[in-house]
Amino acid sequence: MNKETESMSWTEAHVVNPLSNVATDAYNALFVNTFGSVANKASQAIADRDVVKRADHSVVGKAEGFSKETVTQAAVSGVGLALVYVASGRAASGLIRSAMSITGAEAKVAAVAGAENAAKFSRTVMSDKTGQISGAVAYDGLRDVRNGETRLGNMAGSLTAFGIYEKFNPKLANLNFGAKIAGYGVLGAGGSASAKLVSDGVSGHLSSAQDIGNSMLTGAALNMALPGFQRAAGLGLSKLNDRIGRGNPVERDLQLNGLAGKSETLDDLAGKVASLRVKTGQETTSLRGKEVHLQGSGNAADRAHEFAHEWYLKSRKGEFDKVAQILRSGDEAKAYMEYRQLRLGGETYAHRMEAQVAKEVGDPRKVELSMERIAATKTPAGVTYDEQWRRDFERFKSSDGKVITEVDFHTVPSIAGVESMRELAMRDPKAMKQVMREEYYPGLKKAFPDKSEYEKLSTYYGYLTDRNGTWDAVALRGSNGKVIGGIQSQVIPVDGKVIKNAVWGEHIWLAPEARSFPNFRGLMTVAADRFRASGSQVAFMEFNDRAKMSLQEMIQDAKGGLSTEAREVIWGRFANKGLNIAHFKDGKIAPYAQPGMDGQAPVNYLTLAMISLRDGKNLAGTKLPTEDYLKLLRNAHGTLVDVHTDPTVLAYTKELQDRIARGDKTMTFARLSDTTVGRIVGRQF
Repeated sequence: MNKETESMSWTEAHVVNPLSNVATDAYNALFVNTFGSVANKASQAIADRDVVKRADHSVVGKAEGFSKETVTQAAVSGVGLALVYVASGRAASGLIRSAMSITGAEAKVAAVAGAENAAKFSRTVMSDKTGQISGAVAYDGLRDVRNGETRLGNMAGSLTAFGIYEKFNPKLANLNFGAKIAGYGVLGAGGSASAKLVSDGVSGHLSSAQDIGNSMLTGAALNMALPGFQRAAGLGLSKLNDRIGRGNPVERDLQLNGLAGKSETLDDLAGKVASLRVKTGQETTSLRGKEVHLQGSGNAADRAHEFAHEWYLKSRKGEFDKVAQILRSGDEAKAYMEYRQLRLGGETYAHRMEAQVAKEVGDPRKVELSMERIAATKTPAGVTYDEQWRRDFERFKSSDGKVITEVDFHTVPSIAGVESMRELAMRDPKAMKQVMREEYYPGLKKAFPDKSEYEKLSTYYGYLTDRNGTWDAVALRGSNGKVIGGIQSQVIPVDGKVIKNAVWGEHIWLAPEARSFPNFRGLMTVAADRFRASGSQVAFMEFNDRAKMSLQEMIQDAKGGLSTEAREVIWGRFANKGLNIAHFKDGKIAPYAQPGMDGQAPVNYLTLAMISLRDGKNLAGTKLPTEDYLKLLRNAHGTLVDVHTDPTVLAYTKELQDRIARGDKTMTFARLSDTTVGRIVGRQF
């Protein structure tokens, strides 16, 4: 024992410190060598110092040969590395899926190589296997090199090891526990030895027997822990995704529900729709066309039906494009007949795949396969598929062939009428209070789980009965006779250089059971029409900004039936223009927070967005005086709190006044949908 370790316990020297060093390597690789490197370059130029400090390694005990110290250190390091690699793999999977979605890579490949090849490409690129290998390679490329190593060599070694693990570990999964663990250990040792030879070879030197032996011990421990950590991470992420309303990728969904490998047809369909996410539980609306929703947990045949729909639309895109061309030529009758035939083919294909998978898994259900009877079958909405396709065709026509179908065949009431609570209060205050108390307010609370976002019912009564006020709550009546949504707004005088009056759209919501594409469109149309009728130049709304929210806040947000991401998608499409965010020339978005109402805490995760109320005009690229923005906020919040004493108002007032004093006298608008990455990255880093 040397002087540095003689004061340590054996456990500290051979267990705690080796594990600590794994964590140190991970911190330096994933933070110091990435974001920290950028931050340090900037701080060196400004203040001649680093703001992100590199972590130092702990001293470990001496280990020689194949002693218990050597084995212990290797085992501890291997288990620690398994955790790091699994985390890197999951992160890489998420980044790959996001990149595929943002770039539209599958559609671009399909345009060149066809839908089948594009689907194979997506399945390979977006698989958890690819994510795990990519994450491991990226981590070893980022971590600090040790004596004799090179980054390229480390990456080549990691590619070798994880290529072996990801190919052969699944083949051991069905063995009994003892044989499986032993198999993982042997495979880990072999994969790690191969990786060491490759890494050293690429780095330009030969591996020693001692180095290979140590590597095999570490690799054995790593791979014995790796599959378990991967399953735990998958289960944990799936529960998190369910709680925040995101759903799970198709591949992971099948694995988590024990459906992978149960049906050849289902596995094949899943591979063709790898970009989908599957949500289970209460059915809601797919806002992006990239989600499948299942009542309860669903089963193999249910998934086959939904996956088949998605694949049919993807693989027949060229045929739908031809229908759009026929429509543009003026032959609407022919276009509809072609469109109907394609939709009938898609529904029949979905029924056929459902029946095939049901047969393969022993599901006794009976599935209708006759094309004629399918067309005449009624959807849960109470209309036949033929009638539904005719409605869909109108949307197809109005979107110039871009929207093939947006319909969720769920039992959802449609918007049948609107009713102003202010107008009702003027006629019959008791009737207004009854509607608000028994129907509107309970629905509002379900849609917005965070009670700090809305006010007390008695406060709303006061707003609605104030004859000099402009605050209103418009109730949307459904075809079922119930209140299924609402729009709360008021006109705010601004008297600025650009904005004279603005409409504050405070809460715009639909009940979970009424969420469908037609209803979302109807809700937005009603809101936009009422806002324009006020004579104001712009409307402004708060939205829950992911860049400002904690994980717990996003989980709470999802309890309303929509994930934070889905809410943002809706706002991004508001009134067919989308909302816009004001930002300064340095890229920072305009500050905003909602003061505390009725004794509640302030809401700091909101961001303010606007839309022009002039037909055909979008705010993107236009300028707004910073002084106008400040007046808008203070006048709006003056209806809630004393702006001269409220701490939230005072904080953003000071920030904006400081901006004006520094010369930031105007801001520029950008579309909400174009700012997502910038907001999240800018806020976090």
